[in-house]
Amino acid sequence: MNTVHHTSIMATVTLERCTPQFLTSLQRLGMEAVRINSAHVSPEELTSMIETIRRHTPDIKILMDTKGPEIRTTEVSTPIDLSVGQRVKIMSGTDISTQDVIYVNVPEIHSCAAAGMDIMIDDGDISLTINGVEDKTIQATVTKAATLNSRKTVAIPGAVIPHLPAVSERDRENIYAARKAGIDMIAHSFVRNADDVHAVRDCIEGSDIMLYSKIECREALDNLMPILEASDGLLVARGDLGTQVPLSEIPAIQYRILSLCRHTGKPSIVATQILQSMISSPTPTRAEVNDVALAVMEGADTLLLCGETAVGDYPEKCVEIMHRTIESVTRHSLSCRIY
Repeated sequence: MNTVHHTSIMATVTLERCTPQFLTSLQRLGMEAVRINSAHVSPEELTSMIETIRRHTPDIKILMDTKGPEIRTTEVSTPIDLSVGQRVKIMSGTDISTQDVIYVNVPEIHSCAAAGMDIMIDDGDISLTINGVEDKTIQATVTKAATLNSRKTVAIPGAVIPHLPAVSERDRENIYAARKAGIDMIAHSFVRNADDVHAVRDCIEGSDIMLYSKIECREALDNLMPILEASDGLLVARGDLGTQVPLSEIPAIQYRILSLCRHTGKPSIVATQILQSMISSPTPTRAEVNDVALAVMEGADTLLLCGETAVGDYPEKCVEIMHRTIESVTRHSLSCRIY
């Protein structure tokens, strides 16, 4: 007899939205887990969020993202509206980013840059082309414009990024705070190999915390099996992955990862831009609904809403539509697919 595979909904919650009303509303509509992005909170804020979630939605599972060995822009004093054709300098440092200079958290970032390379910021929402490097400063031109907010991811496809430790000091502090507060899962960002997984495992040794590896760079794809063996589960992070490999490869990569997880009995999470248009629209596109359905049919254990519930205008509608779509696919699954 065939069994129906259950796909759950996880929603990203920010510090500002971590309220009893918001949490209970999303849970009532079908949310079963919460994701906290530790890149945007302090250990104290993280602890407070976990306590609020536990107090008001005790049945909800909690996952925390680490920052991992990633490149991010620095803080901005106010959102920066970039325009196509604008010339921008990119430098290593911790200063506040401005219209003229965008700072990133990696030392010697200029050493891996060359004229003609592209720079992708915030999962590719912002794109720049490098004109050249002068006095440790990358000179670039904006080719795809959007508003730049604080601490957004940066990718330079084809570049060899200077080595970064698998677990930063900030990650370590957040992991220990989350562990003490009683978190359920940790998703480690920008895993490159099994050694990165073991570095996080050392921080949670002796606990029941599940460790997911986020697959979002080319090196992770090259080391997928050792990473899977070292992890409790995998997270398909399609946003950053889409800045590292051609977009046309993402569906096949997702299918491969979900298949490997199914065959090894390890859980999987699919994330990023699942209902992206609903950040500002009360209804999804047909393609987005099909994206949800396909992930369910491929055996994803969890679908993770990111910006849709973190900053979007219609977080409740996102959860409701995703829940209804999952239910519809699951209801017909016995007659349309076999596991």
